[in-house]
Amino acid sequence: MALLAMALAWVAHKGDLWIALLERDELPPVIYVSDGANARDVASTLLGSMMTMTSLVFSITMVVLTLAASQFGPRLIRNFMASPHTQVVLGTFVMTTIYCLLTLGTIGSRAANQQQAYLSVSLSIGLVLLSVGLLVFFLHFLARSIVSESVIERVGKEIGSLWDELDPVPHEQGQNWEAPVPDDYRTGAALFGPSRDGYVATIDFSHLVDLAERHDVLISIGFGPGEYVVEGGVGLGVYPASRCTDRTREQVQKAITVASQRTPAQDPEYSIRHLVEIGVRALSPGVSDPYTAVAVINQLSASLCRLMARALPSGQLHDQRGHLRVICQRPTYGTLVSAAYNQLRQNAGGAALVYIHLVEALHRIAEFSTLEAQREALRHQLGMVCAAAARNLPEAYDRQAVESRAQLALSKLNAISD
Repeated sequence: MALLAMALAWVAHKGDLWIALLERDELPPVIYVSDGANARDVASTLLGSMMTMTSLVFSITMVVLTLAASQFGPRLIRNFMASPHTQVVLGTFVMTTIYCLLTLGTIGSRAANQQQAYLSVSLSIGLVLLSVGLLVFFLHFLARSIVSESVIERVGKEIGSLWDELDPVPHEQGQNWEAPVPDDYRTGAALFGPSRDGYVATIDFSHLVDLAERHDVLISIGFGPGEYVVEGGVGLGVYPASRCTDRTREQVQKAITVASQRTPAQDPEYSIRHLVEIGVRALSPGVSDPYTAVAVINQLSASLCRLMARALPSGQLHDQRGHLRVICQRPTYGTLVSAAYNQLRQNAGGAALVYIHLVEALHRIAEFSTLEAQREALRHQLGMVCAAAARNLPEAYDRQAVESRAQLALSKLNAISD
């Protein structure tokens, strides 16, 4: 948008030269007409106002983000700055400021005592009015974006977009088989680590499969996206070691992008843990806000219900001829359900409301389960919730409320299995 401001200033300057050849009566009423001195004064006033307004907007944004990050976690900043609303508003302010600055320079090069039409000044006024309107919109958006329900919904949509990229669960369930790994893989593979320290951001699986097929090797990855790796470790392997050259090792390392922080690109647990962090902060003794935690539990249940209709990718990748080429770690239904509810359950303390909603959320997810692996993960989580409630809830009435709801959820899971 800053480059657009430069292009717009050049077009407006050419427009000024063109409309200078027209008669005053031929000009539309929106075109600003004045002498050079007044035009410069107007452009200077608009520029000063925009610079003040831009600095004010950026300052307000930083203050609000600081307060929101302390309440919901620093991951909120990435979601907020990635929002198209934020980018368009801040970009428009920068564009208007740059345009007014360039326009002021072009007006200063003209005669000061001649009446002339200024398309450039008219555009400056229009952009400033647009910026004022966007300022009102942005303040409204900023106030809504830091409300807990809005933050939770936004992160929930991000999780849903990740599930939509997965393939649906097939209607006809075949046997889940895995190709046998060579018996001497552990001793016959060349083991090495990534090229730098950090979090695994993305893994180019298709490139690794092509690389393994080209060199007729088996590549193993002992970590998944989102995990922290250390340079010089042994998380990567190429079998057999006799076919692993320095060039092969370098190509395997290049297929793995390591960043200084986690990203949601291939890491489904990233956004889940963002929601969990909001809930855990709400359950902390200093905040003690179980209703925000309940909102997190409900949003997680909605996201996991969508997951139940999706097939998780396999941890074994084959080439077109069916030969096993890449072994990697992939999330399972059990790990995703545990990532969603383990920490909330562990931090619930004596809040019966949280345990009840945890059980109701698992019951809700059970209605969408399609695989036995999904139902087994839900049964395991139900058992842990009931055990935690039995330990931490002093009132028998509260324990009975959790247990009765858990029995309904288990009955639902067993009925679907049968």
